[in-house]
Amino acid sequence: MKRKVATKNLLDGETTIRELKGISEDEMLTAVGAGQRLIEAGEYKAATEVLAGLALYDPFCPAVWRSLEDLFRRNRQPQQANFFADLARAMA
Repeated sequence: MKRKVATKNLLDGETTIRELKGISEDEMLTAVGAGQRLIEAGEYKAATEVLAGLALYDPFCPAVWRSLEDLFRRNRQPQQANFFADLARAMA
């Protein structure tokens, strides 16, 4: 029964995969930091994969969107960067 409630909450947008998996906010921010380090190392493809996965786990985490903004600014893609900046502001 508990599993059905958790699934319903996820589908209704009342909880995130991060919460279902028991990943703390500190752990999430540590993972975002790993994505940011990949960006700083110029590993843009790997950073994109990490950050995209984190966005699925918790789409309400502004740090994910800020890192994606940084990634696209470094790739000289301002339109995409601005989109992610807007998402970061909306989730803050």
